[in-house]
Amino acid sequence: MTDKLKIEVYSKGWCPYCKKAKAFLKSKNLDYIEYNIDNEEKFEEMKTRTGRKTVPQIIINGQCLGGYDDLIKLEKSGDLDNILGVKSEDYSQKKWDLIIIGAGPAGLNAVLYAARKGIDLLLISKDIGGQVIDTNEIDNYLGKAQINGDDLIMDFWDHIHNYDITAVIGEEILKIESQNGEHILRTDSEKEYIARSVIIASGAEKRHLGMKQEYVLKGKGVHYCISCDGYLYAGKRAAVVGGGNSGLEAALDLAKMDAEVILVEIMDYLMGDEVLREKVASSDKIDVYTSTSVKEIIGEDSLEAVILENKNTGEEKRIELDGLFIEIGLSAKSDFVPDIMERNKQKEIIINDKNETNIEGLFAAGDVSNIIDKQIVISAAEGAKAALRVNQYLS
Repeated sequence: MTDKLKIEVYSKGWCPYCKKAKAFLKSKNLDYIEYNIDNEEKFEEMKTRTGRKTVPQIIINGQCLGGYDDLIKLEKSGDLDNILGVKSEDYSQKKWDLIIIGAGPAGLNAVLYAARKGIDLLLISKDIGGQVIDTNEIDNYLGKAQINGDDLIMDFWDHIHNYDITAVIGEEILKIESQNGEHILRTDSEKEYIARSVIIASGAEKRHLGMKQEYVLKGKGVHYCISCDGYLYAGKRAAVVGGGNSGLEAALDLAKMDAEVILVEIMDYLMGDEVLREKVASSDKIDVYTSTSVKEIIGEDSLEAVILENKNTGEEKRIELDGLFIEIGLSAKSDFVPDIMERNKQKEIIINDKNETNIEGLFAAGDVSNIIDKQIVISAAEGAKAALRVNQYLS
């Protein structure tokens, strides 16, 4: 790599794709200069240099590469190596004892425990951090009070690199095939990786309501990430669907932005933590509709309104909206697993107390599995368990 390499990143603190881009650069041991475009001067500078208004914007040696998706596209094509002046090793040319899929808490802790056992392992992940990197404040991870998600993930990342870790970041697993005691992982870069064992720690993603206009209006008023898009509705009217912790936190975040918030929950009561329920109840910015579902989303080019229906009375109500945030839980990211792998209706991989799936040599950990509690500390512990069981399996 050239000594004169200069990497510049225009970003904002709340932007999850900025966090992913910075984590990706760090995963390649690349230093960068960061400019926060909350500074109006830097925002104008970014527009002049890149011709774009969205973040992140990554510039290497004066060449504008674009945003996070552009960065990953360059990585997959091999063009990023040319820009950086490096040559990456092809890790698909050997057989690994263990491949770990996913770089969230479960995957990274599995890496740590497997590395400490001396297992020859490869980490493969589309990005770093999973859901955690998008979390603004974490106060329930022991010893890390009031830390934000990207700082916690970077602490994890730095920790595992106390060991000799091999990682491929930017590739996505499309299919796993198991045969003759080996497991072949095919990626979106048209590569095949082979391992004696696999820990699937690919996490989960936001569930959808399943309505046609939800998909039509995605990004045009309908959203799934409050930290990504909540700022768009400061001082406006927005609804949040979901009465668990994520829904309550989304409503409170919008209220902090001086938005007029409608919180919709199909159950007869809010299901989140008591401290969050109390904050919602005390907010004069949040109107709560329990026993209520979204019957219809209205709008063609942009969101206009929703029709709410009370499940007990059948009464319908139209509410004009600027934004709609869907916070109704998660769906496991497991579409790539073998067809014979046992999963439940949420696509969660069914495991036993040893983190084993019904296919020998394939293990699962964290939110992609059917563990009941979806918490950072629990996912991390499940990753450790899985690695310890893999060590026994390989022995």
